[in-house]
Amino acid sequence: MLLICSRISLASLLLALTLPFLGAHHRLPIATFHQEWLAATLGLTALLALVLGSTRNTGNTWAIPRLALLPLAFIVLAWLQFASGMDVLYESIVLLSLYLAWAFLLMLTAASLLQTLGRDLFASALAWSLLAGALLLAATGALQHWVTWIGLPYIFPSSTLIGNIAQANSFADYLWIGIACALYLFAIGKIPYPAALAAITPLLALSLLSGSRSVYFYAMALSIWLGLWAATAHGLMRRRLLLSAIGLLPLLFLVQWLSGLQGSSISSAQRLVEQGSYDPVRLTLWRAAIEIFLEQPLLGAGFDSFSRMFYARIQHFPINGAGIPEHSHNLLTELLAEFGLAGCLLLLVALIYWLIKLRPRSDTTKFLTLGILLIPGIHSMLEYPLWYAHFLAVAVVALSLGDDRPWLIHIGLRHRLMATAIVLAGLLTLFNLRTDYIELENAAQGHSYESRLISAEEQRESLLRIYTHSLLRPYAALQFAARMPIESQDLKLRIELMREARHFSPIRQALFREAALLQLDGQQEAARQQLQQAMRSYPNEIPATLRLFRELEQSEPALAPLIAQLDQRSF
Repeated sequence: MLLICSRISLASLLLALTLPFLGAHHRLPIATFHQEWLAATLGLTALLALVLGSTRNTGNTWAIPRLALLPLAFIVLAWLQFASGMDVLYESIVLLSLYLAWAFLLMLTAASLLQTLGRDLFASALAWSLLAGALLLAATGALQHWVTWIGLPYIFPSSTLIGNIAQANSFADYLWIGIACALYLFAIGKIPYPAALAAITPLLALSLLSGSRSVYFYAMALSIWLGLWAATAHGLMRRRLLLSAIGLLPLLFLVQWLSGLQGSSISSAQRLVEQGSYDPVRLTLWRAAIEIFLEQPLLGAGFDSFSRMFYARIQHFPINGAGIPEHSHNLLTELLAEFGLAGCLLLLVALIYWLIKLRPRSDTTKFLTLGILLIPGIHSMLEYPLWYAHFLAVAVVALSLGDDRPWLIHIGLRHRLMATAIVLAGLLTLFNLRTDYIELENAAQGHSYESRLISAEEQRESLLRIYTHSLLRPYAALQFAARMPIESQDLKLRIELMREARHFSPIRQALFREAALLQLDGQQEAARQQLQQAMRSYPNEIPATLRLFRELEQSEPALAPLIAQLDQRSF
């Protein structure tokens, strides 16, 4: 019974690391919701199967990796921010807590499966699954690029090659995780050289075509990884590793050259030549994050605060009309800004401890752990993949694989009942969130996924229900703010809602409207400052806003000063 349930659990866990990357449904307001929801559901299903298999006669111990304490520590830190009166949203803290608690449960599941099935079997299954997922994602990119007529619901439509994951850097990230797994399987003799080459070559080519410059960092990092592994290996494995270490970068450049001969435009190479590694926008975001941290160094500015804190400083950190970012595009600077020294030290101490205990030596499964984690690790220094459940799942499972000395806890009937209740409560929460989100998404789009038109009154009622009864309230507030009429009725309520939306995310559709409502309410100085900030944040929106305000001037003459300010572009 335990073995059967363990294999079902393993299958569910591996599906959580592959299927979400293949979903083609990406619609606002949360473009990754369905992929993250699927990862979360499959992860809980994996734990449920493990719980059902842990009967008194077949299994009475579970394993908890030491690093699993890290997500629990961040839950405590987030609620400490909330309890201390910091300017954080209750809904955001709850969602973060659910997200991190799920990561803890995923690590428990992975570590327990390692104990039950063995490290080698688990590692091989993980590597095969991630390689298969990468090849399937690459196939979606190829179809997207060369067989454009397929489209939804099978292939995400795009003019650039980004696969069904619908983001170039994320697409390259997952493909290179697949490359790391193919190199691992080749090194341990699970696949022959021709098969490894046949798997790696298309992954290299499509990652280059994505336009992500990170592919060159990944190639260098994996070459070093292979070289270090070769230093501890012997015999045939050592020769395979040296061949891979020496040949990976030349193969990358060979694929790039051959693609150029075939007439394919290598976007990654073009961007590297045109822009180099210098990215002024990211550097500006990092500088802003450091400034936020220096103002509140202990606990930071609070979870999910970077957008509004950056907006308040836009005059000091102009980014040439790129808008207001939701993240500083670097894991360490983001933790410093939002969680201060407490959060950053938690992460660094935990990772240093994990690395010290890792000590790969001749353990091939630990080298697989490092190979997988190198890719999202590099990516996290440039973007924020771990903010998405499907990428976080890959990372925490790999971290669990690297811990061969987890805590073993005895479980009795009450533990199994408690774990079952937690999983069922989690699944119910996910079901309710999905129901709420589909209603929110349909209202935001104005039509259902099946293209049924939704009237304005239905949209308003749906958004009002989400706003008053769901954890997705901040997203409903954004929808109200983005379509807020500029008129002199109920101004106090309208302005309060606009401020709530801006606190969550200063979106382009709302900032100019808030300035107009402040002007109509007689708050002329506040309106002037708000409009100035909006123009600094979204200068490309100035012409459209000017046209809108001029159309409204006849019915709302109080807007005249703002029209003059827009016309002069005085900021």
